[in-house]
Amino acid sequence: MVGPPDGELGLSAVDDYPFHQAPAPLPVPATSDPRFNDGYYFGFFAPGRFAYLGLRLYANMNVMDGYAGAIAGGEQRTVRASRALRPSVDVLEVGPVSMEILEPMRRQRLRLAENATGVTFDVEVTASSPAFFEAPDIHHRQGRLINHVLRYTQLSRVSGVMAVDGEEIAVDAWYGDRDHSWGIRHSMGPAIPVKGVERSAGDPRAMRIWIPFEVGDHRGMFAMHEDADGRVLDFDGRLLTADGTEIPLTGARHAFRYVPGTRRLTGGSFTLTDVAGGEHAYAFEVVADPACAQGFGYVRGWQDGLPPGSWRGAEHVEADRFRVDDPAVVAGPAHVPVERRLGVCEYPSAIEGPGGQRGMAQIEHMIYRPYRPYGLS
Repeated sequence: MVGPPDGELGLSAVDDYPFHQAPAPLPVPATSDPRFNDGYYFGFFAPGRFAYLGLRLYANMNVMDGYAGAIAGGEQRTVRASRALRPSVDVLEVGPVSMEILEPMRRQRLRLAENATGVTFDVEVTASSPAFFEAPDIHHRQGRLINHVLRYTQLSRVSGVMAVDGEEIAVDAWYGDRDHSWGIRHSMGPAIPVKGVERSAGDPRAMRIWIPFEVGDHRGMFAMHEDADGRVLDFDGRLLTADGTEIPLTGARHAFRYVPGTRRLTGGSFTLTDVAGGEHAYAFEVVADPACAQGFGYVRGWQDGLPPGSWRGAEHVEADRFRVDDPAVVAGPAHVPVERRLGVCEYPSAIEGPGGQRGMAQIEHMIYRPYRPYGLS
């Protein structure tokens, strides 16, 4: 397409839609913050199986990056890819990782092409629930906005084919979930120090829990953070009944189990309280080896040690494999120093709810610092 007089801000196919929010082409954010980003996470799983894909745009860094892979034979195998966002801003493909929106908010196609990990897949994601639009995450430090993120979470079923080292695996209505988030995130884009002379309490979060689940004839999700003493810092959640009724949730209690002497989750229970005071009890067991988010590239998981969204050249692809099946070992990519590894945090789980109904959930369980209620370091 013919560009503007300054030769910098050209048009793309998405500019044909009447959804501009700023006096600029649609892919240009209203903010110039280099940490602004927009993208997706997908997980799909069955007992003993777990695969994933993520893709994200950093418009002010001129970067698209992504990752995809699976847990196979006790190993987490992940390929990460990065490219120049422009000029192909409307093509959701980076290296061997691609996503296609077949029907907005309803169906997506995910593909992982041939790559060094030996894992490939071609699957279609079909929503099994409306999207749960979560409350915004907003944090300031030393007068600076460091996080302002919007997110929706959606349950799905996933079908297609996956292969590991040439062995084909049928993906037949596996449980799945996805989140789509956008905004400013301190941990993405260039690392920008936040300094000042005023005393700052810092980040009090010690545990994060994010659980989308499908159980029998109903679905739900909740997310929360707690401090080192188990005090709830924030909570958001909803249930969706079989007839489509949405029930707001106000809180959760949990009782988790771990491999002794580790932070490795094995199962547990949680009880959700709804806005009318009703309680909904669930129990779960982890049924597949979990994944480590540093393998996705988060928290300095890229081989160059830089955050997601950093410029890595016109095209860049890297891959790694590491064990996630030994609870005694803090898992992470080999290039991440042991003392900086976060271990696993994404757990495919079988879940049982009210009335003995059964289903599955992805349990995102992160420990950022000592958490005293469970004696975790």
